[in-house]
Amino acid sequence: MALDLSNKRIIMIHGLASKPPEADWFELWKRCVIENIRVDDRELAQRMTDAQEELFASAYWANATPHHLEDTRAYVNKLREQVDKVIAERRRVRDRFHVGPGEAVGAFFKNRGIDVVKLLAGALTVKDDVMRAFLRETELYDQDQYIADRMREPLENALRAAWDGGREVVILSHSMGTFIAYDVLWRFAHRTVPGFKRYNRRKVALFVTMGSPLGDPTVRDLLFARHFESNSKRRFPTNIERWHNYAALGDVVSHISNFDDSFFTPMRELGLFPARRRYRAINYEKLHNPFETVPTPANRDREKRNPHKSYGYLVQPRLGTWLADFLYGRLR
Repeated sequence: MALDLSNKRIIMIHGLASKPPEADWFELWKRCVIENIRVDDRELAQRMTDAQEELFASAYWANATPHHLEDTRAYVNKLREQVDKVIAERRRVRDRFHVGPGEAVGAFFKNRGIDVVKLLAGALTVKDDVMRAFLRETELYDQDQYIADRMREPLENALRAAWDGGREVVILSHSMGTFIAYDVLWRFAHRTVPGFKRYNRRKVALFVTMGSPLGDPTVRDLLFARHFESNSKRRFPTNIERWHNYAALGDVVSHISNFDDSFFTPMRELGLFPARRRYRAINYEKLHNPFETVPTPANRDREKRNPHKSYGYLVQPRLGTWLADFLYGRLR
């Protein structure tokens, strides 16, 4: 199939604001995506590498928060080693990152040398740290509209640039970035003020949420859509052609994964997704996220795995397949 990447754009938005400098973060995310696709399609991966300056766009918002400190160079170097391990795991396991129908969860993870009890217990050991940071950021987002505007601005600008350039768009979002992205899409769908009205009818081809807290009703109460009834189209963004959610086993942020009830079913009923096209809205659950925490003196004796990290989501085989379909122009 002929491949033209000139009209495609993959926009990336991260989660909690403790992050490497933007250039390092962007490089690692792009590398995970490209190497994910390389497992099955080396030619496409090379084309993505060659076109990456135009194909990918960053919606990095970490520096919008006043307390943000970028990770040190030493930490970034160690992080890069852990990302290398994630990519190596993707190559080794290939497409077996998801618990199949009728397959026992314990057996699936045992075959990967992982004790499910320890995995879940380990998730609890990082829960306080993750949730403390998460709550700090969400409090800022809810209570300080100046900071919230700055968090949304990079994605808003990236979307305007892509749409103005006539590009089809995929948004890859993680953690807190998923509800920032959701709010941004809602604003483009429904606001009628300058900077938004002209884009009311523009759509994204695929909205990807990874490790998302949107299943939590407390988080949904932070969104602009909370002001509208559940049976109103204004309750949801109307500019999402496809929405795929990814939730890993042991991820403390995405542990409430009721996307079908909270989003997909009512959006179908309102006609925002075609009723009979099952692939427009998919909730992938019980995923294997192979990321191991960057070793530091503070976590030497703790569980190594952190199933919430974005890098383990970015190498999910189904994500690679859907992105390849997008790039080849064959999304269903």
